[in-house]
Amino acid sequence: MKWFEGDIPRAIQQTKINKSVFIVFVSGEDDKSNEMESFLHKEDVTGLVEANRCVAIKLLADSNDCKFFSQIYPVVVIPSTFFIADTGVPIEVIGECRSHEDFLAKVKNAVEKKDSDSVGAAAQVLPSLPTQNQQQSTPPVPAAAESIQAQDKDDDLVGAVAATENDADDAAEVPPPTEPSLEEKVEKAKQLVELKRDEKLRQEAEDARRREVERRNIGQNVQKLRQHQKEADLLEAKMELKRGRDEDKIARQKVKDDIERDRLEKAERYSKEKDEKTKIADDARKKKLLEQQAAQVEEQARRSDNARIQFRLPDGSSVTHQFPSTDPFANVHQFITQHTGTAVNLSMTFPRRTFTLEDHSLTLQELQLAPSAAIMVIPGGVSTSVVRSSSGLFSFSGITGLLFAPVVFVWNIIGSIIGYTGLTPSVSATAKIRSSPTSSARGGSRDPGSAYKRATTSSTTQDGSIRKFRNAEDDDSEDDRTTWNGNSTQQM
Repeated sequence: MKWFEGDIPRAIQQTKINKSVFIVFVSGEDDKSNEMESFLHKEDVTGLVEANRCVAIKLLADSNDCKFFSQIYPVVVIPSTFFIADTGVPIEVIGECRSHEDFLAKVKNAVEKKDSDSVGAAAQVLPSLPTQNQQQSTPPVPAAAESIQAQDKDDDLVGAVAATENDADDAAEVPPPTEPSLEEKVEKAKQLVELKRDEKLRQEAEDARRREVERRNIGQNVQKLRQHQKEADLLEAKMELKRGRDEDKIARQKVKDDIERDRLEKAERYSKEKDEKTKIADDARKKKLLEQQAAQVEEQARRSDNARIQFRLPDGSSVTHQFPSTDPFANVHQFITQHTGTAVNLSMTFPRRTFTLEDHSLTLQELQLAPSAAIMVIPGGVSTSVVRSSSGLFSFSGITGLLFAPVVFVWNIIGSIIGYTGLTPSVSATAKIRSSPTSSARGGSRDPGSAYKRATTSSTTQDGSIRKFRNAEDDDSEDDRTTWNGNSTQQM
């Protein structure tokens, strides 16, 4: 079955042009619909439909076209096939068929019924033609009769006038005493002629009035037809304008959709490019970081092969020497002992640590002295408390005193000029306090009161210009072992 590709109005128009049967197949989504559609697609059914130039269209049960079709031809069963004549009269409705032969027989019956209806209609039209001709030829008869009657009336009038004249001649010869005179007869004839003329004028006026009424009616009908045509043209123009607006709206919406789609594509492409650039930058940064880390590892490994040790001597000088990081600490102790020529003790201020004989067997790398370290050199007879007190120079108060030393110097100069010397004793006392532990440490073995000084030194500690008492357990206290950074935060 070849389905019509247009809509329903065009299919109906094509059916009227072909004067054939309009076939409408209402289909659902069930097996019965598929079975009936297979019947329609059989070769014999298709050949029969095409031979009779039938127009076939397929409608879905839930479509708008089917709803519109059901308003005119109620759809009771789905699936169903409607056979409609070109006049709009339904010929056959096939709701259910059990076999293909039954369906084909119903299709043939519908087509043959359409042909028989067409022949019967032609037979009914042919006998009616003479009647119409007779009806059309009948109206001129009254018109001819009226003309004949008018002619007879005129002939009678003429005959009456002639008779009157003859009577007048006869009366002139033998005037009867009882008959009217000639003048009376002429006057009577004139009256009759006048009456006939008036009647004719009245008839003509009536005809003119009737023609005027007909003309006015025709004019009104023409005016109504023109008004109707104008309204139809106006409606068509409105529909065309609405259609154009709808098309413009659809076109604008399409352009907007294209713009929005392009914008989204550009945004997606930009995001993708940005992600790719970010990924490339991250990869480059990671690669660079890995290279830097590898370089640092290589540098650290290279530097960790050697240990650069700075020895700070008691006199304030320093000695720097480089050892292999795998050497034992005994080599370091031997080097500085040979350099000073006396027995010494070694310690560190950061982290605070005093090296013992047990550390001599450890390597510099194990003691965390690689790649560099600073070691305090203490003479063999001086206790570690002296080292702690002397390391106050590198504490926070010692650094602060060094920073404010120029200010104090300027202030002393200004005070000496204006005669104010209140700050000098404190500075002298502070210097004396700072120098007293060192002098007692260096000369303790030669001074008779060295025992008292050592006791005094061991019982107090100094932090800048502040002194505090201490006991024998200060070596194990938490404050002495901890270290602090520049912003007064304890360093782990």
